[in-house]
Amino acid sequence: MKENLSDKIYKIIIDEIVAGRINQETVITERVLVDKFKISKSPIREALIKLSVDNIIYSIPRFGYKINLFDKNYLDSILKFRLNIEPKYLELYFDKISEYDLATIEANIVKMDKNAFATPMEYWRKTSAFHIELARSYKDKFFYEMLKNILNKQLITFSLLYWDDWSNILDTKLRNNHIGVLNEIKNKNKEKAIELLKADIQSF
Repeated sequence: MKENLSDKIYKIIIDEIVAGRINQETVITERVLVDKFKISKSPIREALIKLSVDNIIYSIPRFGYKINLFDKNYLDSILKFRLNIEPKYLELYFDKISEYDLATIEANIVKMDKNAFATPMEYWRKTSAFHIELARSYKDKFFYEMLKNILNKQLITFSLLYWDDWSNILDTKLRNNHIGVLNEIKNKNKEKAIELLKADIQSF
């Protein structure tokens, strides 16, 4: 899945939001982004439209875009949705995960060490890579794209709600069931793999 320029801009804008450089008071405009990235309007506009479709930002006619406001209930809904959907897809595609897929998934497992992460975004990118690669192994494009979008929303919502408490929260959130999930898939133990995947989602 080759990444085009608008996809790169999409990711950069999300990273800017998570890092706090774009906040809920910021007005995002095409002109500002064109000047910032030194590129044409077309990929900027495409990225902004996709962010709007994904409900991350909203358009204010003749003014620009602003970040949508998400609350704790929204974050809880994301977690409930993931808890109900991700395990079901693992169950559905369990027997189709190849040795190559397992090697790729394993390469995206990182040690859950607080000192290894400089920012919330770095931690989230690394831990979510496991879930994304697991989804990729199913060869189900709709689910893969849906999960990436959900994980982006979870990252943004979590960072907006808890940025100031990141250090304290990280102490309680560092759980690593990824190795366990992978090992149970290798051992063809579907029920245990699903159980550990649920525990991993619930730990966030």
